[in-house]
Amino acid sequence: MDTAVRFVTKKLGEIVAGFANEGLKEEASSLFQGLQIEEIQLELESMGSFLKDADRRQRRKISNDGDGMRTFEGQVREVAYKVEDIIDKYMYHITEQDTGEGLVGRAISLPKLYSCKRQIASELQAVKSEIQEISKRYKRYDLREKGSTSNANDDGGGGGGENWQCLRQHARLIPDVEIVGIEEDKKFLIERLIESDQVPERVVLPVVGMGGLGKTTLVTKVYNSLEVENHFDCHAWITVSQTYKVDELLRNLMKELCKSTKEPIPNGVGEMDYIEVSNMLISYLQKKRYVIVLDDVWEAIVWKDIQLALPENGCGSRVIITTRMDNFASSFGVENVLRLRHLGNDDAFVLFCSKAFSNKSCPPHLRPCAERLVKKCEGLPLAIVTIGGLMSMKEKSSLEWSMVEASLSWQLGNNKDLGGLKNILLLSFNDLPYNLKYCFLYCSLFPEDCLITQKKLIRLWVAQGFIPERRGITLEEVAADYIKDLVCRSMLQYAENDFLRLQNNFIRLKKKVRMHDILRELAISIGHEENFCYINDGKEETLNKKARYLSIGNSVEITSLSLHGILSSFKLLRVLNLKDSPIESLPNELVELFNLRYLCVRNTNVKELPESIGRLQNLQTLDIRQSKINILPKGVEKLKKLRHIYTCHHDQPFSGATFNFHKFAQVPDGICNLKCLQTLERIGANNEIVKKIGNLTQLRKLTIGKVERDHGIELCASLRKMERLRFLNVIATSNEEILNMEALFSPPTHLETLVLQGRLAKLPLWIVSLQNLTRVLLHWSHLNEDPLFLLQALPNLMTLYLAKAYVGKELCFRPKHFLQLKVLCIEKLTQLNQIKFEAESMSCIQSLSLLSCPNLKNVEGIQYLTSLQHLYLKEVSGKLLTKIRGDEWVNFQHIPHLFNINSTKGPYERLHQIFHTQVPSGAQD
Repeated sequence: MDTAVRFVTKKLGEIVAGFANEGLKEEASSLFQGLQIEEIQLELESMGSFLKDADRRQRRKISNDGDGMRTFEGQVREVAYKVEDIIDKYMYHITEQDTGEGLVGRAISLPKLYSCKRQIASELQAVKSEIQEISKRYKRYDLREKGSTSNANDDGGGGGGENWQCLRQHARLIPDVEIVGIEEDKKFLIERLIESDQVPERVVLPVVGMGGLGKTTLVTKVYNSLEVENHFDCHAWITVSQTYKVDELLRNLMKELCKSTKEPIPNGVGEMDYIEVSNMLISYLQKKRYVIVLDDVWEAIVWKDIQLALPENGCGSRVIITTRMDNFASSFGVENVLRLRHLGNDDAFVLFCSKAFSNKSCPPHLRPCAERLVKKCEGLPLAIVTIGGLMSMKEKSSLEWSMVEASLSWQLGNNKDLGGLKNILLLSFNDLPYNLKYCFLYCSLFPEDCLITQKKLIRLWVAQGFIPERRGITLEEVAADYIKDLVCRSMLQYAENDFLRLQNNFIRLKKKVRMHDILRELAISIGHEENFCYINDGKEETLNKKARYLSIGNSVEITSLSLHGILSSFKLLRVLNLKDSPIESLPNELVELFNLRYLCVRNTNVKELPESIGRLQNLQTLDIRQSKINILPKGVEKLKKLRHIYTCHHDQPFSGATFNFHKFAQVPDGICNLKCLQTLERIGANNEIVKKIGNLTQLRKLTIGKVERDHGIELCASLRKMERLRFLNVIATSNEEILNMEALFSPPTHLETLVLQGRLAKLPLWIVSLQNLTRVLLHWSHLNEDPLFLLQALPNLMTLYLAKAYVGKELCFRPKHFLQLKVLCIEKLTQLNQIKFEAESMSCIQSLSLLSCPNLKNVEGIQYLTSLQHLYLKEVSGKLLTKIRGDEWVNFQHIPHLFNINSTKGPYERLHQIFHTQVPSGAQD
């Protein structure tokens, strides 16, 4: 694979270009002494291009590259890594020279710098010689592909080589007895295909899902059904794939249509160009009801190229498209998309047993291991069938099966019996741009079944240098697009039930992704093969020091002493995540990690950061949440590349019941000069901070506490300068302190989340100008005026949380307002006795929480909230519960999930358990 080589050559180009920008051109010329690093870059680029072509030919089976080619590929990759390390060392020594303090410091560092220069120059010369020797060795042993002269596109419209075609054909030949769990989807597709009388327009029906989910198998069963065959005048199945020629696709389409009607194929079709064959298809199909399957479509442009040849003839024609690309499928309308679901546990186990055991029954002693293997497949039919077939050839002993289970990533990379599964999954991986390949592989470093916070993943990708710059947007925004791309390609999945999680009485919108276990095993296999990443789960005695990225599992205990050894061994470390580690201090070696971009000591007993932390000139993210660190040293002011600072977390759960639970880090005033900062979380205010913080014009997220009334004017003046701010959380110094926010008359227009914690004389009028606002949290505001009057003017509000925010007795949600609101939480409004929901309000609401409102007696109009999925009640009046239990139950019975929190029977008792009325089955889920 060419990913590593392309990544390093790109980095080389950026560094060479950066020499001039940073005034280092003379230094570079002196260092390289005629070595011409550009030559090394060009040579690596050529090798990378060659490897890319070889990899493409191998995937398409045009050639059958053996061990020699893999050895050559590994050698090129390793030399690319060496170049990257040399460049990193060089940048470190330049940085050391720049940070030398005073004349004495510089005088001491200069001899050391010259010595390092000579060493680096020598290493570069050795690399150049090694590249030349690799090239000679390649020619000497004639590693070029035998018989590779055939055109890569000779298989025309869609082939992907002989092996690929066999895989596609096999999916269409699976007997019915080996297929489970598709009846519902099959019925849906057939109904949509034959509803021509009701829908005479041409309709496109995309079937979308990750590789191996059974898209082709399902569509084959539908396509071959008598109902479908008898309903259409003609039909055709065209396999597209990643490489295709549109004119060849159309020529094949014409031939297949003629075969379906048993008509002779027109003369000269094989030589027709795009225009000619398109016109022939239009003429042929103009008065026919046709059904066409486009199997394995990877790009939207395929449909744009083909659709002009498929007439909109009003005959009820249909086109089925199978694809892994969710964004492409969605372009045809949600109502037409069939998203294949993974098999349920029971169906998955039945399918596995049908392949693994001749009698289709699992012996009791193998059942635990069999269930674990099925669980790892996560309902992916191809994985279940393939691994079941592999296990059918193994001895039926617990030891043998456990050995296969433990080595599944190795098996996936090396066992030929799993080759079909690997090849199908590799199609998606190989289609990724090279930056995305690194991002995907990096996700395998997270534990199995881990839910990965998107923001954390974004920061890590940026820290590792995987994210290229794109004009006009930040690296973090590019990385967010990468996540969307991987999800659309079915390489990552959004976590199920991602939002509507009640935590500590607070509804949170979780944004997490996860990696399918089989895809993770594939990524681990590729990562090991390329020395990209290494996962140490405590079973190995030594670390793989060739790996570029290391993950140490939770089972490996890290102490301050062992950390000393780890840091000594990995001096080029970019990411150090010590979250939850039982350490109390950081070793001195930490500040020697010049390449460190990401430092996390979250939830540790570390009490302080070293003053010399300023030496970590490349640090981008500093995370000290839930540690013992309450003061940031002055050395932080030197970290000019810092993008994200996360400090203290609250000690107690977030709740409307209490206020004085916050901790805020004491930070030096000079932190306001770190112009790259995008996140500044939980810092304490003082007179200097509120004045200077406006210098941070790149800030996207700010949480500032200990704010006094007298800070208001200066703080608002600073906030007006933060045009890029998306998240603002302002917390008063106490529950009696008034937040003076009226002076923010021109707030940041891109603000999406606003949190105000403290007393408000009134809700600021400027809030109605925030048209992009999606989340508002008002905590301890004690407003006399109804806040809904202003809040209902926010067109994109999705989450509203009111805790001790209003002292009135009634809230009314009026028609045509809060139309985007999905989450509403009302807590500790002790005077509130009535909430009214009028018809046509809150049409998208999914979660409603009414917590600690002891005088709340009436909830009117809840029957109008037809989209409501979750209702949480806590400490409301007995009268309200009596009404719900009695005559008003009919207004609540449409809600699938109803909870009474902190009841005598448990913290989350379902409401139907305390009601005597009959509850619909949906409420018992």
